[in-house]
Amino acid sequence: MTAKFKTDSEKGLTVEYRLLELEEEIRRFWEENHTQQRLMEAKQKSNKGLLGYVEGPPTLNGVPHVGHARGRVMKDLRYRWKTMQGYYVPFWGGWDCQGLPVELEVERQLGVKNKRELLDRVGEEHFIQECKKAIMKYQKAWVEADRKLGIFIDHSRAYWTYLDSYIEREWQYLKHAWDQGLLEEGHYVVAYCPGCQTSLSNAEVGYEGTYQLVEDPSLYFKFKVADKPKEYFLVWTTMPFTLITDTMLAVRPEAEYARVQVGDEVWILVKQRVEPIMKELGIEKYTVIATVTGKSLENTKYEYPFRDIVPKQIELEKSHPSVHRVVCEDFVDVETATGIVHLSPGNGEEDFFAAQKRGVPIFAPFDDEVKFTREGGKFCGVFARDTDSMVIEELRTRGLLVEAKPVKHEYPTCWRSHHKLVWLARKEYFLRTDKINGKVLEAAEKVAYFYDETKNRFISFLKERKPWCISRERVWGAPLPVWKCRECGTKTIVSSKKELLERAVEKPRGEFELHKPWVDRITFKCQKCGGTMHREDFVLDTWHNSGASPYARFTDEEFSKYVPVDFLTEAVDQTRGWANSLLLEHVILTGKAEAPYKAFLFQGLVNDAKGRKMSKSLGNVIEANKLLEKYSADIFRFHSLRKCSPIDFISFDPNELGRRTYQILSTLYHLNRFFLQNAEFDNFNPQRQTLQWAKKGKQLRSPDFWILSKLQETIDAYTAKLETCEFNLAVAVLEDFVIESLSRLYVPMVRKELWTDDPETLDRRLAVYATLWHALRTMTLLFNPVTPYLSEALHQKVYRKLDPELPESVNFESWPESDKKLRNKTLEEDFQTLFKCVSLVYSARQTAGLKRRWPLSKLVVVAPEKVCAALKSFEELFLELANVKAADYANGKKATQQATSEGWMSASEGDVQIFLDVRRDERLLGAGLMRDLARRVQALRKELGYVPTDIMEAVYISELDEESIRLLEPHLPQMKELVRAKTLHLQGDRAEEEMKWHESQLDEKKVSIAISPGTAKQSS
Repeated sequence: MTAKFKTDSEKGLTVEYRLLELEEEIRRFWEENHTQQRLMEAKQKSNKGLLGYVEGPPTLNGVPHVGHARGRVMKDLRYRWKTMQGYYVPFWGGWDCQGLPVELEVERQLGVKNKRELLDRVGEEHFIQECKKAIMKYQKAWVEADRKLGIFIDHSRAYWTYLDSYIEREWQYLKHAWDQGLLEEGHYVVAYCPGCQTSLSNAEVGYEGTYQLVEDPSLYFKFKVADKPKEYFLVWTTMPFTLITDTMLAVRPEAEYARVQVGDEVWILVKQRVEPIMKELGIEKYTVIATVTGKSLENTKYEYPFRDIVPKQIELEKSHPSVHRVVCEDFVDVETATGIVHLSPGNGEEDFFAAQKRGVPIFAPFDDEVKFTREGGKFCGVFARDTDSMVIEELRTRGLLVEAKPVKHEYPTCWRSHHKLVWLARKEYFLRTDKINGKVLEAAEKVAYFYDETKNRFISFLKERKPWCISRERVWGAPLPVWKCRECGTKTIVSSKKELLERAVEKPRGEFELHKPWVDRITFKCQKCGGTMHREDFVLDTWHNSGASPYARFTDEEFSKYVPVDFLTEAVDQTRGWANSLLLEHVILTGKAEAPYKAFLFQGLVNDAKGRKMSKSLGNVIEANKLLEKYSADIFRFHSLRKCSPIDFISFDPNELGRRTYQILSTLYHLNRFFLQNAEFDNFNPQRQTLQWAKKGKQLRSPDFWILSKLQETIDAYTAKLETCEFNLAVAVLEDFVIESLSRLYVPMVRKELWTDDPETLDRRLAVYATLWHALRTMTLLFNPVTPYLSEALHQKVYRKLDPELPESVNFESWPESDKKLRNKTLEEDFQTLFKCVSLVYSARQTAGLKRRWPLSKLVVVAPEKVCAALKSFEELFLELANVKAADYANGKKATQQATSEGWMSASEGDVQIFLDVRRDERLLGAGLMRDLARRVQALRKELGYVPTDIMEAVYISELDEESIRLLEPHLPQMKELVRAKTLHLQGDRAEEEMKWHESQLDEKKVSIAISPGTAKQSS
């Protein structure tokens, strides 16, 4: 890259890590320099391979919340990472614009209660325009959320599912289904939402959270056996309204049924349920007088109780011999209820199939609002579920009610309107995906899901083998492209706008698009009888609309290049949604046992801090844009990836964003600031002072080799976890390296070497900078997919500042690869031994009540020879970290003697023992006091905004007693070096001259400190 980027890097790194300010600066940098567009252009021209991608389109019926944000972070992480690895990914946006979710939102805005009112008061044309306005409004909110999150998706190349160009390519899927005999019209029992006034697919019924705890009547009732005065079938239901459409009773053929004497009546029910039911009904006196098989009950006639108020039932009884008779079915459950099921083929799937195989008429007298029609007799005009109480009273009046009481149970509700669903037999269009289920399952098994739990969930759903109801009785959707002749019933399908216009009897004038009502005005001439063909009045399931995206969003050439796509990720509820529709449609389109995606990660949903599902009714939905106005995008990104496995449900608490995650990113920020300040002071040049230069000059020490070895391990472990989508574990690898390896261990080992400006040790300091440059810059690259703002800021303000030849954005960098030559597992093991022993020293100090800053005279190590050898090889470092003057390595006997002698303290772990001489003479007491005071001066320097390389003119410490001053005198030269001051003044009382004093607590005492900066500022 040669073009010059505009940059604010001259501002440098501020003393405080100001997240929101920094992120807005980087956001402007990306936008002014068109970084996202230029990155995609660069990779398209030069790459090591193509990785297909198709966006799982957000539905434009609302603003994005934190659950959406979590998923988009995972998508962006994958994109940035793979791009840095050298791949070209068409990370282009997409918008789900049509269907029930959008319609319901617009109905709410218009104040419309149902579809009938919508059509009467608003009209289809006006409604379509309002839908378009709504999606544009919400699309802006989604783009803004992506902008704040730092999502590098290209919205300029987004697909819109409502456009004609998209819809006519979607029609190609239906044309292929038609040609294969997989697109059928038929009566079928479907889940129907009275609120939305449309059917739902089997997949939609099973969405996460659709089953709710509801209250319904639990009803035991009797149907009289025909021609037997006091004999009845005992039946149970929780949907009394279905008795209005009842046409048969079903028993299990091989089960044993009992004839039970109850008072002067005989009740028939399955034998194994007699005792529990009598107990439930509170009936103590009863007698089993006979048993029969279910098979023997077949064809027994019963008296339908509502013949007088539902006259249509008399017609049905005359039309078919099986109506109001007992049939045998294996689906009858004899472990619950009475073992006798009343069948309403117009309201139950199994009931429907039982009627269909016998040719029994389907009685479903309901309108679009699920109110009974005239055929419902007395119940005409009443909503189905509102007739439950009417049915109960009718049974009571006729002496057929045994018991009715409320019961709470799980029942499916509409995933959008939350109305209780009703099962209805309706004329619908279906994709007979059950016929190609073998191919679908074979295709699904080839996909990588990363986690068995979500894979098994998806495969289990696919094995249900249900036909897909794709027709919807709505307005705003892709129209079903099937025309039917009014005269002879012949059907035809069209697959493009061009074909539609060519076949039209009358060409449309003025505005025309592939939506209702315009497309409904197009008629064809029937090729068979010459009659007029009209479009079937359905729109397509919105999941069919979005599921067509792999073909509909690309050109034919792009489709062949990018599909199957490399990787997709969506929420776990998409096992029944987009992941399913993509798979089914692709198998239909290609005829192959192939999925349109090679890998699919299903994410867990985001709940509130209490673990509750976020919903408008609870008022606990956290909008992404509002959250990101207050909190850092990088913090959110890191936290949402780190907190748990991507497949786990996450309980999101905004208060957690300022805790551990902030500490990690702040540590990385300040490590870079520490490096830059010192490196600039010594005029470090990364192009000259490379690791190779440091090695050649033999300036690298064991801590440098150790951190470089740990870095190689980190690169490999992090990359491997990204590959397996264990994002929480991947981010944990970064956290461990920054907090533990770099901040807690490596920097303390080398910090003292950077405190001097001695020319004789300059090369050693430059070698430390070379090591830090390599480690911290590699971290910056590894963090980029997770925290792109911080990585870009560090790249601009630290690395490009020191080396302007680096790529203009961190996003143009290559992904780090480990260097096997720098990995030294033996060295890592030895250092682990070192850290273990230092930790034991700290433990002994804690037991003795001695601070780590207080130097001690001696320690003894008792351990196996391998441990002792490792410590001896690092002895200078070991003693410095332990803050002890000398070490001995002794046998067990001597160590035991020392452990029991006065003035020694011990600590042990496994086969390693540390004995610490905790006695302190005046020299050690003075050195410890000096370290305590030096720490307080350093803290004050930081508080006042001085950088480590600033040299103060003078430091004053007052309110010290004479004994403390005497103890400190021998250590003043070292203290001046530690606090970087030309002169150091110790005094009992505060000086009379005016200066700004700062009080500080020193154990039980207070001291006052003042700093005179003078003109000695040395930083470059």
